[in-house]
Amino acid sequence: MSREVDRLAQPADRKKMRLIVASCSRTGTLGLHSALEMLGYTPYHMIDLMFKGKEPHMKTFREGIVAHNNRFSGVKRYETPDLDRWIGEYDCLMEIPSYIGLRSLQRYIDDPDVKFIVTERSPDKWVKSINSTIGEAIKLAAQLPLCVLKRFDSELGHFLHLAQVMYWAYSDGAQPGDANCDAALRQNYVDYISTVKETLPQDRLLVVKLEEGLGWEQICPFLEQPIPEEKYPRGNEPDKFHRIVAEYLEPRIKAAMMKFGGAVATVAVAGLLGWRYYVQQ
Repeated sequence: MSREVDRLAQPADRKKMRLIVASCSRTGTLGLHSALEMLGYTPYHMIDLMFKGKEPHMKTFREGIVAHNNRFSGVKRYETPDLDRWIGEYDCLMEIPSYIGLRSLQRYIDDPDVKFIVTERSPDKWVKSINSTIGEAIKLAAQLPLCVLKRFDSELGHFLHLAQVMYWAYSDGAQPGDANCDAALRQNYVDYISTVKETLPQDRLLVVKLEEGLGWEQICPFLEQPIPEEKYPRGNEPDKFHRIVAEYLEPRIKAAMMKFGGAVATVAVAGLLGWRYYVQQ
């Protein structure tokens, strides 16, 4: 069975993987993304998928999530060579493993030169943050006008579908507000963090609790990097998350509105011509 990841072109400038941030979303990873760029890494994060990888990477990511979480999907689960094909132009991978499984990291785990960071936070705060960001995006996608416009722009539709699948991966398929949703989110988060700590090599793993602080003092000694003079970049609060998503969605929504308007105009013209034909008979 041909997969989306197999259709991606081989990276022209392949880099050796140096660092995996195996954290879940909403645990300080966007601020860490900026910090790692300042330290000379080329990290791949959801922000890069949205603004650089775009539709092909969205389809690939969604496929990887489904393959990992649905054993009846018929799609082979992603392994390290699949990641190399997908993000081979980057030397740091962030968040993605928490959705597609640690199996995809096996060759990186076996490579003594690859380091790992996991940021974690209070499970209850994490559930609240997921619901106030990805959960809110899912709710908006089910309402007017997005529930209509997403059908008129392919990338917009893929992005909103991906957000839904990402949420389902954490919630066992529950929707925001469902009776058992928060409990499923919390348990899956706790289980994942526990599995990460047990699976990744202890001598190459840094675990950072957000409540105890995340900054240069935590990551630079582990990465054997000098502490920069610049202030550590600010994290991804819900308001910032919504601004980033809005920045991404605005041109897609405008494109969808143009196509929607064209479709409505076409239907109107067809209806008018049909009415004239009827009147003339």
